[in-house]
Amino acid sequence: MAKPQASDAERFLELFKSNNRSSGRYDPSNGKMFTEYKELTLENIQAHLDGSIGMGAVPIMDDDHCWWGAIDIDNHGEKDDIPIAPIDEKLSLFKIPAIACRSKSGGIHVYAFFSKTRPATKVRAMLARWAALLEVPKAEIFPKQNRLLGEPGKKQLGNWINLPYLAGDATVRYAFRNGNKLSLPQFLDVCEQLRISDAEIAATVLAQHPNAPPCIQRMMIDGIAEGKRNEALFNAVVYFKKAFPQEIENHAGAFNVEAFSKPLGRVEFTRTVSSASRPDYTYRCNEEPIRGLCDRATCIKRQFGITPTESARVEEVSGLPTFSGLIKHLTEPVRWSFEMDGVRVYNVPTEYMLDWSRVRVVIAEQLTKVVPMIKNQEWERILAPLMVSARLEEAPDDSSTAGTIRARLREFGHKVKIANGSPNMEDRSAILRGLPILVTLEDEKQYMAFRGGDFINYLKRTRSEEMKGSNLWFALRPLTVREQRIRVTPGRNGKTINAWVVPWEMIEDITPMRAEIPGSEI
Repeated sequence: MAKPQASDAERFLELFKSNNRSSGRYDPSNGKMFTEYKELTLENIQAHLDGSIGMGAVPIMDDDHCWWGAIDIDNHGEKDDIPIAPIDEKLSLFKIPAIACRSKSGGIHVYAFFSKTRPATKVRAMLARWAALLEVPKAEIFPKQNRLLGEPGKKQLGNWINLPYLAGDATVRYAFRNGNKLSLPQFLDVCEQLRISDAEIAATVLAQHPNAPPCIQRMMIDGIAEGKRNEALFNAVVYFKKAFPQEIENHAGAFNVEAFSKPLGRVEFTRTVSSASRPDYTYRCNEEPIRGLCDRATCIKRQFGITPTESARVEEVSGLPTFSGLIKHLTEPVRWSFEMDGVRVYNVPTEYMLDWSRVRVVIAEQLTKVVPMIKNQEWERILAPLMVSARLEEAPDDSSTAGTIRARLREFGHKVKIANGSPNMEDRSAILRGLPILVTLEDEKQYMAFRGGDFINYLKRTRSEEMKGSNLWFALRPLTVREQRIRVTPGRNGKTINAWVVPWEMIEDITPMRAEIPGSEI
């Protein structure tokens, strides 16, 4: 037995499946519009097609997905309607699977329908990109929200948009396609055929970016896992820089939403776009994710693919590991760690990082792999974007050589001569025997004073003499060490020496149990 044919109202309601918590109403008799806290029903739609009441629908569902979306091109109160034929021609020109309809106010609504629900974020990004192609970048996009805020049962209401074909074939809200005004049945037929599947989204990407590198097209179609978003966006921006130099950020923003299930945050997005927009940066063909998506033979023939020169360079470095996850460890001196083909390498000095011949040694040691010699300039092309996105990591003070020296100074502080009873100048003479002493200077603060040579000898005894000369001095500067001339024997003609002094408060939490040495002797 043949299945009963659906009525126009049933087909219309199926196309515009919408949020069931609210809908819009328009009264043709007085022009008033209001929101009803009710879902669209078949009776509502029939009344709409009969012309007794106009209906509006909210495309975003409570799960933040949509069956359809719309671009609302408003005529901003102008007397004349916006010409619809040019919009229809551009839809055809750019192979956009959508249909243009007249709106109530003389503007245009461009509707897109999907064969299965799609996230509102992706629908909005796709419609915004289409609006740019249609040269109506300031048009409103429905759904108006990426997601509905609030807990289940308390979610916000989405915005509704007036539906087409009020009063059926007698409508002024008709669809226009291929130069013709469509009847209601024709509109329903076309929209059902235009329902966009995943395959059609892929075809739309290929039609709108025919000269993009194959890897960029694949990322646009299939999306990218969360761990490779920065690299994916970087390479996409290089393409946008070539193909759409005046609209880089708009296209990058759409890519960020459409290609990633979780878009990059604003700060990270802006930093990556800014970096990739530099004129001297090009595709990173040897880095994932585009390395695994590469079709170089096709890419080199594309208008915005790699050039023959770039292809030769890619060939030169094709045997190199994939570098990622650069971390700058804030030790003294600075050390770096990074991943090569998933293996993390630690404790790499900066001079090694900047010298390919040394990095090559690290690769041989860690990966048991011989890689070709390349120019340092080529290595810098790989390293520079890694530096831009490098993560900074603090390190404990005593994890560095300088930090160890400072720790040794604190240990040396335990040798301060502690005097019992009345203070006398003889306490200071201990410095002449290689011991640190306590002095009070003009600012009434206590300082540990010592001779630099005595501290160096202490470092030798503790096997900590990695730093000498100016390096030793600068290692101690964070403790505000300075040079000071002090008197160390009594009397007007008493002996004075040059000593290093450091605020006692910097020498850990050692509390001096001694009488002060008067500052007047300085």
